[in-house]
Amino acid sequence: MSLPIPLRICTSNEMRELDRIADQEYQIDASILMENAGRAAAQILLERFPNAGRSTEILIFAGKGNNAGDAFVVARRLLCLDRKVRVFTLNDTSGYVGPALKNYEILKRMKAKLIQLENSVDLEAFFKSSTGPFTVVDGILGTGLKGKLDGIYYDVVEMINGLKASEVISIDIPTGVSGDTGSVHGTSIIAALTVSLGFPKLGHFLPPGAARRGELVNVDISLPPRFQKEGDKFLLMKSPMCSLLKERDRYGHKNSFGHTLLVGGSPGRIGAIAMAARACHKMGTGLVTVATWDDCIDSLVIKLPNETMSVPVRLSGPDAETYKRSLSGYSCIVVGPGLGLRNEGKILMQELLTHYFGPLVLDADALNLVADYKLHDLLVKRRGAPTVLTPHPGEMARLLHISKDEVMENPAQAVRNAVKLTHATVMLKGASTLVGSADDILYLNHYPNDGMATAGSGDVLAGMIGGLLGQKIDPLQGTLLGIYLHSLAGDFAAKTFGHRSMTAPDIIENISNAFKDIKATPETTFPVEGCTRLL
Repeated sequence: MSLPIPLRICTSNEMRELDRIADQEYQIDASILMENAGRAAAQILLERFPNAGRSTEILIFAGKGNNAGDAFVVARRLLCLDRKVRVFTLNDTSGYVGPALKNYEILKRMKAKLIQLENSVDLEAFFKSSTGPFTVVDGILGTGLKGKLDGIYYDVVEMINGLKASEVISIDIPTGVSGDTGSVHGTSIIAALTVSLGFPKLGHFLPPGAARRGELVNVDISLPPRFQKEGDKFLLMKSPMCSLLKERDRYGHKNSFGHTLLVGGSPGRIGAIAMAARACHKMGTGLVTVATWDDCIDSLVIKLPNETMSVPVRLSGPDAETYKRSLSGYSCIVVGPGLGLRNEGKILMQELLTHYFGPLVLDADALNLVADYKLHDLLVKRRGAPTVLTPHPGEMARLLHISKDEVMENPAQAVRNAVKLTHATVMLKGASTLVGSADDILYLNHYPNDGMATAGSGDVLAGMIGGLLGQKIDPLQGTLLGIYLHSLAGDFAAKTFGHRSMTAPDIIENISNAFKDIKATPETTFPVEGCTRLL
């Protein structure tokens, strides 16, 4: 299925392959890409820190390969603007080749301040003899990282961090951060600003590395436009998300906008399904019904809004067949918030997976029941309708029968494995939420907000997605739109109540603001050629 997602995300190897294709098929050689990268990085540096090189000395650290070449272009551009620049190389200059070597030689001819660091002692002596302040440009390794940092690379990174400078800029990705997983290899540069080149890398958005890159700006380096659409990983942004939100029929009635059933709740955990129901209403669903166990129905009714209907779950007895037949009347079913792990849960899941033929959202304990009773085959062999799974890392680990650490080490692969195992649309919740689809494409929603790390936030998200799918929006589009609106609502809640004090009901109350915002003017453009400011 084609979605209007504009910004591709790459792994390190994918980016290198694009550079190769640009050279071999389009004759856009590395020197052109390097010049474009260095020009844009220098421009953004001065936009962000206009006094760099005047009230500070700009220290440029160049390591290996093309990342060093990009740094040399930055140095030349800044020198031509009469800024104070000093370049430290961590690599024997005999190791530079191609355009990186050419740009180094240009700096030599310009009589730039070039210092080759034989060891970290030389840099330590420089910092002791110079009071600064400094603006630091990290062109040490970029995406060329292999293994843990050690030797002079480790020492220099630690010394740069020890400066506690407020103006630290990394070219492409902070040295020490994996461009593929966001993992930190021993140590890493802690940047205030990262200028990613061509396309942002997956590691820019995944913890812990995402916390090391500061503000992220992506720049075009004149790669062929077809590259934008050929990837399998894309970043959710306001402009395309806005296009997924269809206009409502002004002459419609409640039955025009679907009927969503939410199944959940257990003793002491009724609040979860009640919050999901309130969130579902806010998404514009025409009708909302909540089903729960017999021993919870009275407690549930007290917590539900007046407009919400409620029914008991019937898995046996004279009403069981009527209950099963009634499932076909719902345009979407969400199951899991607060459901619990009682023995009847297995039967409930078997019935829903076997007899319901509309879009089904499995959240929380519904996922745990699938994992505990190994119901994966029902998802694959019996479900003929769309299914959406919404695990957090722990639930994902149980679904895949691996450790949580394995999920966190490579979350993108975990999502792909879950899609393959279940044939469902799978999201992995977190500060960076990943969504995998049956067409083997990953979508990433990067909206870190520690205020949403609160009880009930996931229940709200499940209700929001169910509300959209209940209105017969395409399940993948509805999932992506629900995730994005959830993030926007959380952002509004944090602005109103603060990150520490916001709660899940505050997210619900800001869903209307999220709808208004997503229809407002898309991202602001900036006066940098091909620049996309991501955070």
